[in-house]
This record gives sequence, structure tokens and C-alpha cells, in this order.
Amino acid sequence: MTLITSLIALSIGCASLVVTSFCFAAAPLEPVTIGYSTFSGAYLPLWIAVEERLGRKYGLDLKAIYAGRIRPQQLLASGEVPFVMASGTGALTTHILGVKDQVIVMTTMNKVNSAIFSRSDIKSAEELRGKTIATGRPGAFGEMMVRYVLRAKLGLVPDRDVKLLAIGEAQLAFPALERGVVQAASLTIPFTLIAKKMGYRELIDYDKAGVVYPYNTVTTLRQTLAKSADLTEKFLKTMIEGIYLSKTDKEKSLAVLKKYVKGTSDDILEETYQYAKSAVEDVPTPSLDITKTALEILSYQYPQAKETDPNLIIDTTIMKRIEQSGFIKALYKK
Repeated sequence: MTLITSLIALSIGCASLVVTSFCFAAAPLEPVTIGYSTFSGAYLPLWIAVEERLGRKYGLDLKAIYAGRIRPQQLLASGEVPFVMASGTGALTTHILGVKDQVIVMTTMNKVNSAIFSRSDIKSAEELRGKTIATGRPGAFGEMMVRYVLRAKLGLVPDRDVKLLAIGEAQLAFPALERGVVQAASLTIPFTLIAKKMGYRELIDYDKAGVVYPYNTVTTLRQTLAKSADLTEKFLKTMIEGIYLSKTDKEKSLAVLKKYVKGTSDDILEETYQYAKSAVEDVPTPSLDITKTALEILSYQYPQAKETDPNLIIDTTIMKRIEQSGFIKALYKK
């Protein structure tokens, strides 16, 4: 009798285990969509996280949508997406203007991988006087950075010495340079590499000029961070794995770049990959010092930036918890 009872108990236990395992395996993934702002090598960790479905490990069904002509922050404010990946300019300027609901929770890149290129007949920055430069959207990173670089690095006054034409991201600004609509353009990688290869003149490389900035960030609403801290942590871990994979699996990275940066030659993709691999942070915790520097840069356009509290713009709580847990170190020990 004891044997029979034991066999029945074992059978029930096994059945229970099977049911539990099945339920665990069949647990639905939580859909999460992130908006991103442009097609640049800086976004490789996001794209590879999506393509390799890295979020599944954390119960996420991750998708990414290109914001196009809509600012990513508009998607965020509308509630259409819980996170956006873009330069820190959106969060910074909203704080400068007194709206403090956005917060940067991750910064994957503090280099700006940008440069101003001109036609070959323009031999110096001084010869930009009276010329037109294609920039990003008004108030976006590309435009704000051009205004800063012109004043602080080249001694030129925007809108007086040089005209600015807000065209959009580099994939739109570069064709304007090619067609002669403008005489110079602010470009990001890989378009900087393409312009150099085609014989356009590099007037200033922002990285070489010592510019640092929260160039590529994950931004969310403060209320999302408060209500969905667990979701935020899962997403940040997914992104960290995306960073790790982008740095350690060249073959997959190049395949993803080829898919998203269409029509780019293999040699340009290779250079783009090598730059992204070196420039993306292993530990992408937002930096208070670089946030302060960014506010100084934006003060050329918004004087009130000097009075803005940088501590309110970033929240390092979750990133520091992930870092202190050993999660990142464990990845790179594999």
C-alpha cells in the first residue's frame, strides 16, 4: 500500500512538474516598442537586440520603430512607446524649458561621431561665411551641435555669418550636399565616411575637437520609471546584452548594419562597425559630468541652461543596480 501511495504521489508530482514547465514555457512575452531617431552606427546595439530577440530572455517581445520626421520625444509624450533611443537633447531641452517629466536612464555613447563636411572648393571654416549648412531638425541634436561648434570652435555666428537649413537627419542632409542645395552639412557616421570617400572636405570632426555629449541615450518618462521599474530593468538588461553582442560578434553586427543602413558599401560598414565597437560604452550608466557639459553646450542656444539642475535629467538608480549585481562583468567573462 505504501508503495502504491508513493507511486501515485510521484505520478502527481511529475504531472505537476510537466504542467508547471509547460506554463512557464508558454508564458506570454510582454510587448515593448522603442522609438529611435536616425540611422547611425550608434544604434547597432538596439538593432541587434531586436534582430536577435534578446528580450525574450527577460520576458520581452522587443520591437523598434523609426520615428521619421516625428521627434522621438513626441512618441514618448503621447504614450505610444515607453522608451526612446535618441540623443539626450530632447530630455535636456525639456528640462531647460521647465518640463521635467523626461529622464535619461542609459547613455550608450558619449562621443558624437559627427562632423561638418563641405564641398571641396571650400578649403577652411572661414570660407563658410555666407554659405548654407544643412542641419538636423530645429532644436534637435544636429542643429544644436552645429550652433555650438560654429560659435565655440570655429568663431562663426549662426544665422549671421552662416545660414542654417534644417533638413533633418544625416540621411537627408547628405543628399542636399550632393545636389548643391547646401554648401556644407552636419553628418553622422556612416555618412561622414561616405562623404570623405567621395572627396568632400572635412572642416571639423567633433570628436577630434574634444566634444563630449550624451549622444545616444535611452529616455523614459519619470512616471514610467516609477510605475514600471521592473520593465525598465528588463529592457536595460536587454540593451546591455545588445551592446555586448555588438562588440563581440562582428559577423552578426555587420549583417544587422547592412540591413538597417541600406545601400552602404562593405568597407564603409566595416569602418562604421569598428567605430561603434570602440565608442559604445561597456557600462552605459548616464554621467552627471557629461550631462553638465551638455547643458553648457546648449546654453549657447538657451541661456537658462546654466540654471538647469543636471541631477534631475538623469536617473542612474537601475543602471547602478545592474552594474553592482555583477551582470555586466558576467557577460564579458563568457
